[in-house]
Amino acid sequence: MYAKNIRKVYDTGKVAVDNLSIGIGNGEVFGLLGVNGAGKTTTFKMLCGEHSPTNGSLNICGKDVIT
Repeated sequence: MYAKNIRKVYDTGKVAVDNLSIGIGNGEVFGLLGVNGAGKTTTFKMLCGEHSPTNGSLNICGKDVIT
């Protein structure tokens, strides 16, 4: 899984995630930590396809999450 320069800006202009890049290998476990309002939930919603990122690319198991 990789996320490259993902960014999410809501219609209100609020930036929830700003240029996040991460790579996680097959079989690896990871944790996403941060303070309230850091963009953790938005990041997972983009990874699951619930929200589309404003910019960037997401790939899980060789499949583009955005398309």
